[in-house]
Amino acid sequence: MEIGIVGAGTVGSVLAKTFARGDHQVKLSRHSGAASLAPRRAEFPANVAFVEVAAALQQPVVILAVPFEQAPTVLGQVADYDQRIVIDATNQFTADFKKIKTAPFTGSEVVARAANNARVIKAFNTLPPEFMDGHVDGPGKRVLFYAGDDVAAKKEFAALVRPLNFRPVNLGKLRHGGSVMQVGGGLGNTHFVQIDE
Repeated sequence: MEIGIVGAGTVGSVLAKTFARGDHQVKLSRHSGAASLAPRRAEFPANVAFVEVAAALQQPVVILAVPFEQAPTVLGQVADYDQRIVIDATNQFTADFKKIKTAPFTGSEVVARAANNARVIKAFNTLPPEFMDGHVDGPGKRVLFYAGDDVAAKKEFAALVRPLNFRPVNLGKLRHGGSVMQVGGGLGNTHFVQIDE
C-alpha cells in the first residue's frame, strides 16, 4: 500500500516508521518541502520516501499529522479525494495547547468537511506518540481506537493496522466516536493493551 503522510513532526515521523514496518511505501511530506527532510534520511527505513505535500495528498491512504488549525487549508489543496481514505490524527488545540472550539461539529467532522469526497477515519490521536508504533512491553496488542462514517473504509483501516500489533476498536461514526476521542472527550492521552485470554 502507498501511504502519504502530511506532517513530519513527532506524530508524522512515528507513523511513517510504524507503517514502514508493514512493507508499505510511505511518502512523508512537510510544508517546507521534501528537501528539508533530507538531513533526516538516516532516521527512516528505505521504504520511506520524502515527497512534496501535493504528492502525499494523492496517495491511496493519506495520514493527516499537521496542527488542527492547518488541516482545512492542507486538505483543500485537493478538489476531490475520489473516495480515498484520509486518516485524521489531529487534535483540536492551538500551538500553546488551548482547545479549539468546533461545535456543533467534532474536530474530525471539520476535517471531513474539508476533505471533499474522502472517507475519513479518526485514529491515533488518543495515543501518546511513544505508543503510536504499536509496541507492547510483554504479551498483547496495543489498543487503537478509531471512528468513521464509511463502513468499508473502517474495515480497510482495521486490516491495515492489525499486522502492526494493533487491536483496532471501532467506536462508531465521526460524530459519536470522534467526540470521545478528541480533546476533552475522555480517551485522550490514554493507552491500553488487549491481552488474549
